[in-house]
This record gives sequence, structure tokens and C-alpha cells, in this order.
Amino acid sequence: MHSTDVRIPILSAAIGAVMALAANWLAFRIKHLLLKLKLCLEPQPLVGDRVTARVFNGYIFPLNSVYAYISIDHQESDVLDPPAGAEAYVTKSGHLCVVREDRLCWSVASNPASVDIYAKERQSLDVVEFDRMHNWIQIPSESGWGTAGGKSRVFLKWKKYGATIKIISKDTDAKEFPVEIDPNNGTTPLALCKHKKH
Repeated sequence: MHSTDVRIPILSAAIGAVMALAANWLAFRIKHLLLKLKLCLEPQPLVGDRVTARVFNGYIFPLNSVYAYISIDHQESDVLDPPAGAEAYVTKSGHLCVVREDRLCWSVASNPASVDIYAKERQSLDVVEFDRMHNWIQIPSESGWGTAGGKSRVFLKWKKYGATIKIISKDTDAKEFPVEIDPNNGTTPLALCKHKKH
């Protein structure tokens, strides 16, 4: 048997292995990209005093361990102390700061910080509550709502704010959705900013 006879099968096997690795890498990258492209945030109308958003996984594979973060364009002077009986992480007389990439909670039992979102499924995300007397707006945290026995992220002055909701998971890159929170809009106080890319 000539040495060339031995090298040909070895070379063929090596080429096959490299091609299989390349195909697997390409399939992973396509899946990763399409999961991000098909991820949508759908703000919901006002129900009672609260507003949620549906996070839609429009692809054929699940998203695992999905977290949501919010950043709000506000000043420290917009921060209020919680109303009587409520708690918040960011307060005027305690821990004062600006809300930047802080966790929200999901609208399911116990308000978990993360959920799985299966193919073509929508999960509801808690975003904001409005005081009926127009004294404050409340942003929940991974601990839930400060007015419902949990601990909110922050209570802010009653005015319009720009914000960004970032959705992250184990399965794809983070995706950001610019939104507007307008407490004076009685039907859809949470809206996507259509003039910005998301």
C-alpha cells in the first residue's frame, strides 16, 4: 500500500470534520441571530393602574432564562420616597441614584426575575404602575411591587419619561427596546419609540 493511499482517507476525514464543525458553527450563529431578530416587545394598554408588555419569542426555538432590565431617562430630583406602607430600592431619603439596567419582574405567580419563553409564546412583563391621585409612578423590581408587599425599584414624579427595556437570555444577544412612559396617556401610557432602532 502506497503512502498516498493512506493519506487520502486521512485527508478526507479531516476535511469532513472541518466541514462538520463549520456547518455546526454556522447553524448556531443563524439560530442565535434569528432568536434575536424574532424577539419582540409588545406594550399593552392600561389595565387598572398598571401597564405590562408582552415579550414575544417569534422563532421556532425556546429562549431560556430570560431577564428584563430597565433604564429610565430621569434625574435624581425625580425620585420620590415611597408612599406609606410601600418600599423601594431607590429612594430620595435613602439610596438615591438613577435607574440604569435594573431588573424588572414577570407577571406570573411570585413575580420571578427570569422565565423561559417557548417558541411562538408571549410572556407578560410588569413595567409601570400609576397612582390614581397622580402623585407618583412606580417601577417594579425583581422583588415585585412596593404597593403590593414587595419592594419596588423606584417611585418617580408624575411626568413623561424615555426609557429602554433590555431583554437578555442564555440563547442570544441582548436586545434593547426604546420606550416612552407617559402617565397622562389614559389608554396606552407605555409605547415603543418607533423613530429609534430597537
